[in-house]
Amino acid sequence: MKIENEIVINQAVAAVWAIVGDQFGDAQLWASALTHTHGHGRAVSGQVCESRTCDIKGMGRIREKLLDFDPKRHTLKYEVAEGFPFFVERGVNRWTLTAEGGATRVQSTAEITTKGILGMLMAPMMKMQMVRLMRQSLEELKHYVETGTPHPRKAKALAPITP
Repeated sequence: MKIENEIVINQAVAAVWAIVGDQFGDAQLWASALTHTHGHGRAVSGQVCESRTCDIKGMGRIREKLLDFDPKRHTLKYEVAEGFPFFVERGVNRWTLTAEGGATRVQSTAEITTKGILGMLMAPMMKMQMVRLMRQSLEELKHYVETGTPHPRKAKALAPITP
C-alpha cells in the first residue's frame, strides 16, 4: 500500500529541514503519536544518527533506519527495521521538502508491504490508521515549525495526568 500526504509550511525550507532532517532523532518534540525517540549510531551525511527508536502511543516501540539522507536535496528515506507486526513485511517512508517562495512543501510517501492472509485482512485497517497518523504528524510539524511550540495535541500528550 502507498500512503501519500503533503502540507505547505509557512517557513523557509532550511527551517523545516532543521527539524525534519537535522533533528531526525528528536521527532518526539513535535509528533504527538511519539512518546519518546532516541537516535543511535554514527553520523550519516552530517546527520546526528543513522537510526532511531520510537515509542509510539498504542503501537509500542519501533526502530527506523535511514536509507537515504540528502541535506542538499532536502530528502530523507527510512525503513522500519524492527517493531512492525509479523504480518508487515516492509515499511519505508520518504520525506521530500521543496521550497515554494518563502514556504516549504513537505511530502511524505510511505510504502507498506504486508504478507500472508492476515496481512491482506489487516491492510485496510492499517492503511486507515497510518493515513490518520501521517496526516496528524504533518499538521503537528507545521504548527511546531511555524510557532516554535508543540501542537495542542502534543501539548495535551505532554501534560501530566492529574487524578
